[in-house]
Amino acid sequence: MVEKDTQLSTLDVGELDLFVQSMEPWPIEAIGNQAWLDWHIRLQKLNQQAVLEASTMQEELTKEILISYGKLPILVHEAICIQVWRSKIYPKILKSEIPLANTFGIYMVLYHEAATVGLLETVLFHEDGAQCISEVIIDLLHYSIEQLTSLVAILNDGYLGSETKNTEGESILEELERQKRCLQFDISMRCISIVRYLAEHIESTGVGASLSTNIYKTHDLPSLLCHLIQLQPWRKFDDKGNLLMFNYGRWSKPTSEESSQLHRTEAQLWLCFRQLLLEPRLTHYYTIEECRRAAFCSIKENYLKEVRKRSKAISKAQMKNFQMDGSDESRNMAKKLLESYTSDAALALDSGGAKCAKCGDKASKKCSRCKTEWYCGRECQVQQWPKHKDICDQFANLCV
Repeated sequence: MVEKDTQLSTLDVGELDLFVQSMEPWPIEAIGNQAWLDWHIRLQKLNQQAVLEASTMQEELTKEILISYGKLPILVHEAICIQVWRSKIYPKILKSEIPLANTFGIYMVLYHEAATVGLLETVLFHEDGAQCISEVIIDLLHYSIEQLTSLVAILNDGYLGSETKNTEGESILEELERQKRCLQFDISMRCISIVRYLAEHIESTGVGASLSTNIYKTHDLPSLLCHLIQLQPWRKFDDKGNLLMFNYGRWSKPTSEESSQLHRTEAQLWLCFRQLLLEPRLTHYYTIEECRRAAFCSIKENYLKEVRKRSKAISKAQMKNFQMDGSDESRNMAKKLLESYTSDAALALDSGGAKCAKCGDKASKKCSRCKTEWYCGRECQVQQWPKHKDICDQFANLCV
């Protein structure tokens, strides 16, 4: 069991400074290659470090260095880059004539978007973070609202109920699609916080009029927030009728105290809704009877141009990055990724440490074979084995 420690750190100051200085936008074509993999791991560690600093009340050096070097806009580029990859390249990879041996490589790309949005969620809490992204803030607003719209769609499609169903016997593609939907849900939930921060910092961004136009006239964000408040995406019931709450990327049974409190996501929705209704520009910009739609903003349009008429060729070229064929190169890649995902720092972010994969209680024992799943004891490990076996075999074969 890993306890939160105020001294726990993913990066020292020198590494942190070097990682931030090296940040740059990546083209879609590079996704999955060795250089991009190294960037993915650096981004993952930056996200871990930022959350650790915020959650343990340390000086938020990660946020300060990102702002001082003017690198926050790159995170917006990264999120939109993977969004376009997910919509244009990912479907063609699934239809490729070359079968996927496992889902690990593609999951890594999908997780990259979640890590990027997680880092944005942490740093945009502060007003100077919103000021730093003023040149791309409209792009981020469009991206975030698209995620919230997708969240409404998957909730109306029965997502919360479908995720409690038995996953045994899934094919590799079915497993990958389920993982994609889970990450999409997590990203969308984080975007609730992001739109709240953008609404809160409208005046300080320097583009308040443009933000207001997009929030009220183009997207009717208040109406979208009302839908989410009614749908309550932060809660669901398992197949035994037990209430589960979504916190920090995972579902777990709430304590009696947690059940009686306002959930953090619900609080963010209400705070954002309140902020928008009290905004002085409301009466000038907002008409609820019509929801206007605007063209995609510049960053996404540039990525779409990059893949237009080339998505099939790009997907074919990237297939080799995701094969995990057992070569020394793919084994080294898998080991580096697993180390970044299962480090003590990563576990400390997860609402107090490792959780049992079966019952959700605090766990202190790790699967000795793949080292990716945790258990509170032998009984839960045995019961979970039928579900864990396939992924355990994949990781073991990749890393041995």
